[in-house]
Amino acid sequence: MIGVVIVSHGDLARALVDSTSMLVGTPEQLSYTGIYPGDAPEEFYGRLVRCVEEVDTGDGVVVLVDLYGGTPNNNVARLSREKNIRIVTGANLPMAMYVCMERTQETTLREMVDGLIATGTEGISEFDMSAKAE
Repeated sequence: MIGVVIVSHGDLARALVDSTSMLVGTPEQLSYTGIYPGDAPEEFYGRLVRCVEEVDTGDGVVVLVDLYGGTPNNNVARLSREKNIRIVTGANLPMAMYVCMERTQETTLREMVDGLIATGTEGISEFDMSAKAE
């Protein structure tokens, strides 16, 4: 089964995992890490490597990252040169829930990435209470 790692600035990754666990249960093969003020670059990279290795059983790993082009994303990109990793940016709660509810033994990396992008995009909308019912 595809492994999943959530990576962020600060505690966002932990919060996404905690909230996902509360809503859909504790997922298998899911890890997370964040980068914090004062982290040495190689310290953060080492944590990232451990997270990926912890969930990778040979089917690849999808890494959800909070921000395109940020330090977490750039470090995952660096690691992806050595490991079978797909990176999806803009991590949010619907995406974290999707990966836990929809991932099966048969799910391919391509299917997971496509589903994550669709779920993340569809989860963004305005909740407009100003429209009056007619």
